[in-house]
Amino acid sequence: MLMVVAIMFVSILGCGNKTEQQTTKPPAAAVNENTSSGDLSTTLPPPEKTDISFRLNWKIKGEFTPFYITQEKGIFSKYGLNVKVMEGSGSTPALQAVAQKNDDYAVVSTVEPSQGIAENMPVTMIASYMTKSPLVILSFPDKPIKTPKDLEGKKIVMSPTSTFTKLYDKFLETNQVDPSKITQVKLEASARNSAFLTKQADAIECFSTNELPMFEQKLGTKLEVMFAKDYGFNVAGLTLATNTEFLKENPNTTKRFLAAINEGMEFTMKNPEEATKIMKKLFPETVNEELFVNQIKRTAELLDNTNHPFGWMDENNFKSTLDILESTQLIKARKDLPAYYTNDFLPIVTK
Repeated sequence: MLMVVAIMFVSILGCGNKTEQQTTKPPAAAVNENTSSGDLSTTLPPPEKTDISFRLNWKIKGEFTPFYITQEKGIFSKYGLNVKVMEGSGSTPALQAVAQKNDDYAVVSTVEPSQGIAENMPVTMIASYMTKSPLVILSFPDKPIKTPKDLEGKKIVMSPTSTFTKLYDKFLETNQVDPSKITQVKLEASARNSAFLTKQADAIECFSTNELPMFEQKLGTKLEVMFAKDYGFNVAGLTLATNTEFLKENPNTTKRFLAAINEGMEFTMKNPEEATKIMKKLFPETVNEELFVNQIKRTAELLDNTNHPFGWMDENNFKSTLDILESTQLIKARKDLPAYYTNDFLPIVTK
């Protein structure tokens, strides 16, 4: 998180034995069948603005599939919106674009808007889909790192701009790990990936929704996965932000936008294979179907639509996120919760 993350597909060395060559298959998407917002396109008030620019924070990957599905399945159109979904180059420029009203909505991590709002940037978070953090440390099955303490005596590669790298020192301190016993190497993302895949390092920090399925597919083996969220560092992700003034001027547009995405999210998580085929037609040179299906399923593991629509931000979880950011000095001037986010524009679910 979820700062700028650059992903490059890299070649690797040979795989292990037949047992190891069985790539991990994530479980089926965990969508709550008993809650749904339904079709609200005919009941919500008309939108104030219909032509919408929607900026992603990176290039095409599996976790972005729901946004394209909402477009390609005609859901945005059903809600009276003409949405242009655009790739991005990181959460910081995406957030700056909505702050300056160059784009209407943007995908960001929770970190950048929390930092910006503390400095009076005119933005508001309106949804956060990954209620559980995708930040992980991966290791190989022959030298597994199952707990933070297992990092001692190991070599880990990290991207200098990643969220986990910024949380790393506090993560070790919180979990009583001696940093002097760990070899930490910082490399830009593609070099980091290559170093891990060629076993020049014992561990790597990355995202369960992106690199994990990519690495397991390339290696043909199941990797050991340690989630940061299981050790006190749950930072929400796949967050949507908008300009605060735009939000006040376009409440109905925002409600329609989020209701449409809720439908697209539900379809994608229930139908990852069909959604991937649609993405393959859109991006034939980019989409690896097996990888995208697994990335969608890994994303589904971190979502929660129990009793709430996708994107609902829980007060206690958000407080915890701010606690983490404050303790690592990623934010220095903390404000009251209403300054950061609102759930008021999300659709109401029915059981």
